[in-house]
Amino acid sequence: MRKIHINSILIIFALLLSIGASFSLAQTPPPKPTPKPHNKVRKIIQNSSEMPAEKSIAVDAGVNISLCVSDGKLKINGWERNEIRAFVSGGSQVGFTVLQKKKTNPVWVKVLGYDPSTNKETDAEECLAGDEIELDVPRNAIVNIKSNSSEMVIDSVGKVSVENAGGDVFLNNIGRGIEARTYEGDVTVENSSGAMSLFSTTGNIIAFDVNASEIGDIFKAKTSNGAVTLKNVGQRQIEVGSNSGSINFNGEFLTGGQYSFGTSNGSIILTIPQNSSFIINASYGYGVFVSEMPLQNIEKNTPSKIQNLSAQMGSGDASLKLTTVSGAIRIRKQ
Repeated sequence: MRKIHINSILIIFALLLSIGASFSLAQTPPPKPTPKPHNKVRKIIQNSSEMPAEKSIAVDAGVNISLCVSDGKLKINGWERNEIRAFVSGGSQVGFTVLQKKKTNPVWVKVLGYDPSTNKETDAEECLAGDEIELDVPRNAIVNIKSNSSEMVIDSVGKVSVENAGGDVFLNNIGRGIEARTYEGDVTVENSSGAMSLFSTTGNIIAFDVNASEIGDIFKAKTSNGAVTLKNVGQRQIEVGSNSGSINFNGEFLTGGQYSFGTSNGSIILTIPQNSSFIINASYGYGVFVSEMPLQNIEKNTPSKIQNLSAQMGSGDASLKLTTVSGAIRIRKQ
């Protein structure tokens, strides 16, 4: 009886310890999360003059230019001078800071929404803002832009990188490559060269009369909700995609070229010369495949709702991959 009594006491004691430990853990407050850094609101330095803000600076011919725009229409023009001229109407001040020099000429310049030579504000907003924002820059310049909301026109410069939260982007006569991304708006490129990466979340992508500037330059275009229209695109590797929208290609398939066109919901229309030469692999679901020109070695396979087709035209000098889940694939005579 004593052994049973002692064992009972030990069991009760162990249960009390367990309950006490659980209660202690429950009462211990969880660790406080590390506070996230707060983005400090910067002060917009308004132009108090009745005249538009304007500044200029002498630079190297191949200068790298960085700027951000919080709001306003932006226009950048290439000119023959080795000089940057910045103009802002109805908004912020404008100024420059030199990030790097080569001998005496700046090779890397940042355009600011205030003039650091006269304004000593420690929390001044660096982004430009105004009704009209215009820059004249050397034709060989590299331009890097980040924008919150801006309609952009960029003409006759060496190279461009754009990231725009909202607004259309129009690029013309860009010599050595483009990276353009806008989340709400269209991207249009014409008469330009180099590797290109064009992206829009909600908007169309249009490119015509563009070419490679170096061997191996790739052309990429993607939109989540919009159409892609290409005419006379001369890069030998082209990758195009749309989640919801049609793809239209009008031009030639070059020897050794690799072309990939894909859309989840839309048609793919190719308008090409009658002497085209390619091997095609097509996949389409709720739609049809139609060619106005005769194809050779046609093979069809329908293992499920998706239809697969492979064929050849001419001697098969280029490679085509076409994919649409819901839409037609059409090959038309140019």
